[in-house]
Amino acid sequence: MKVHLLAGDRVFRYNQVIHHLKGASGMKWLVLLTGCGLGDGSCIEETVLTYTALDKYGCDYLPVAEDTQAPAVNHITEQPEEMRSVLTEAARLGRGRIRPLDKVDPAEYDALVIPGGLGLLRDCRTSGTAELVRQFAARGKRIGTMCAGIDFLRAVLGPQVLQGLAEITPADGFCRDADGAFFYTPAFRRTGSCHIIQQGIDGMIRAMQAT
Repeated sequence: MKVHLLAGDRVFRYNQVIHHLKGASGMKWLVLLTGCGLGDGSCIEETVLTYTALDKYGCDYLPVAEDTQAPAVNHITEQPEEMRSVLTEAARLGRGRIRPLDKVDPAEYDALVIPGGLGLLRDCRTSGTAELVRQFAARGKRIGTMCAGIDFLRAVLGPQVLQGLAEITPADGFCRDADGAFFYTPAFRRTGSCHIIQQGIDGMIRAMQAT
C-alpha cells in the first residue's frame, strides 16, 4: 500500500500509516486528567478512547491529576458552581488507579497523554499540570494531546508547538513534530463522531509507541 503523507511527512491519516508502524515494549505512560467533564475537567469521551488505545497496544499507563480545588461547572447551564476536588472528580475516570500528581516522579515515565477538556486551560501556566508538561518537554519525552490540549501546550511551552500542523490535521489523523516529541489529534475540535475521533487517537498512541 502506498503511503501518502502531508505537510513534510508530519501529518498522517490513520489508515495510511497504522499498518506500517512497529510498537516498542516496556514504555510507561501517564494520562493527565484535570477533572471529569468537558466544561471543567477532562473530556470523558476522549479519555475513554485514550484508555482504549493504550489497552489495545498493551501500554502500561497510570492516570494522574493534581490534588487541588477548582470550581465545578454545571454542564447544562454552563455556569460555575461549588468548588470541588480536581483529584476526586478525575478519579471518576481513573479506573481506581489514579494517583495525585505530586506523588509521581516524571523521570520514571516515558510518555504523557493529555485528553482534551477545558480543565486544562484553568491557571494553565502556573498549575502542577503545566509543571509536569515542562518536565517532560525538558527531558525530550513524548507528549501527545488532543482537542484543547494544543492550546494548553502552547500556553505552557510557546506558540511554536506544532505550529502550522495542528491546524491542518484531519479528525481521523494526527501530527507530530520533526523530533517526534509532540503529537496531536484534533478529536472534537474537528468532528462530533466518536468513531472518527477514535481513529485519530489510536493512530497517535501507536505512533508515540513506535517513535
